[in-house]
Amino acid sequence: MKFPLTASELTNEIYISVDKYPEIGDLRIRQLMKILSNVPDELLIEGLIKVFENNNRRETEILDQEFAGQILKEIKPKTDVALEIILKKILSNWNKSVEEVPFWFKENYGIEICRHTLESISNEAVLTKVEKEKLETMKWWLEIK
Repeated sequence: MKFPLTASELTNEIYISVDKYPEIGDLRIRQLMKILSNVPDELLIEGLIKVFENNNRRETEILDQEFAGQILKEIKPKTDVALEIILKKILSNWNKSVEEVPFWFKENYGIEICRHTLESISNEAVLTKVEKEKLETMKWWLEIK
């Protein structure tokens, strides 16, 4: 296992962990999480966003995102990047069952910023029906009416 020095290296380490999952279970992702506490938060965020954005691994997409979600939940990286920017990057490809994403949003930004940003983006005319449904799912996870 390689200590990730770039966002792409982190993303690749997650994908290797997913690809080895049938042979070794979650051992590799657990080992990866142990070393990630020494990785800068901004690098973690950028690498994790890449996982949620990627639509080129359809066969493993849900496990890719579940592992990225586990990292969000365990490491709790902090960022000053606007929630709106992150949401717009991941929304079209985010799997609604990965609840760690909205919970991390709440932890990092607070419920009021989440409420305001989700409402603001929900009102944009350029969203697809699926994207609007995903925003509604995020609101549901966060108990935003």
